[in-house]
Amino acid sequence: MDPNYLSKSDKQADPQDEAARQAESPPDPAGGFSPLDTGAPSPYQEERYGLKHSGPGITSFTISLVTLVGYIITFMIAGSMAGAIMNETDNLTVRTSESIMTLGMAVLGLIALNVIGVIVGIIGISLRGRRKIFGILGTIINGVIILLFMLMVSAVLVNAGAM
Repeated sequence: MDPNYLSKSDKQADPQDEAARQAESPPDPAGGFSPLDTGAPSPYQEERYGLKHSGPGITSFTISLVTLVGYIITFMIAGSMAGAIMNETDNLTVRTSESIMTLGMAVLGLIALNVIGVIVGIIGISLRGRRKIFGILGTIINGVIILLFMLMVSAVLVNAGAM
């Protein structure tokens, strides 16, 4: 090795190199040190903003929105059919019973989607290193829909038992 060779840490600061480095960096308008030049760690948690949203959480939230739209459409169709059912005589036609069966199957399919949404939302919440907001929102919305459905079914069963 060359005895005159010094590593960067052993070299003395050269005033000409220091002046050249300061000339290259843009001046700070505040007249002080720029926070970018200090090399000090930022007091803000940068990792938190670098996290990605969880895929299962986004899926759960999307399922909850799709089922909400599905319920709105289903109950609008049921409301329009209720007038036709009420105006008829005591006999139910084949068309009326088929439409009631179709609406019932649609509601059961939407409830099955809500159950899947809750499961996927819980998976989205349990993932580490991911944002959890969509998983939490999807799980809450899907769970509330399931709870409302169970309350609606129990109310119908109580009223049917009272007849």
